[in-house]
Amino acid sequence: MNDDTTWDEADRELLESLARVALLVDPEPPYLRELGRAALSIRRVDAELAELIADSQLAAAAVRSVAATTMRILAFAHGRLSLDVQAELGDAGWDLLGVAEGVEPSATQVDVETAGGVVLTAHLDVLGRFAFVGVPAGLIRLRVVGAGGVDVTTEWVRLAAEA
Repeated sequence: MNDDTTWDEADRELLESLARVALLVDPEPPYLRELGRAALSIRRVDAELAELIADSQLAAAAVRSVAATTMRILAFAHGRLSLDVQAELGDAGWDLLGVAEGVEPSATQVDVETAGGVVLTAHLDVLGRFAFVGVPAGLIRLRVVGAGGVDVTTEWVRLAAEA
């Protein structure tokens, strides 16, 4: 059974049947292809990757079945850098409020990148805070660029279009 030509009809029927069951029981998530395109579309080899260490949506889902929510708390970390973000669904999209620690606030900017290629930029205030208003729903990631060669990008996260 090394290639398709050696499979008999019963093998092919079994595989087709299993494929149909897999599509019914565990279909491909609708955002999977978008995530794949996003992973390859905005890529910087020199950027470090910040790990998602906390997500209020994942924590709530572990306890009970949760539909999309209008508020989400995300925390990312890489080395000395930590990034805490509150995302709230507003009338014009998602509003993000965050704080970056472990970087020099006066020389640091935060970008929000969408899978569609939209890039929004905010500069940290003196306390390391940043804000974005009207971020489109879908896959996003944050990028922190600062003095001393800091260039850290978070993994992609999905912000739902509606609650």
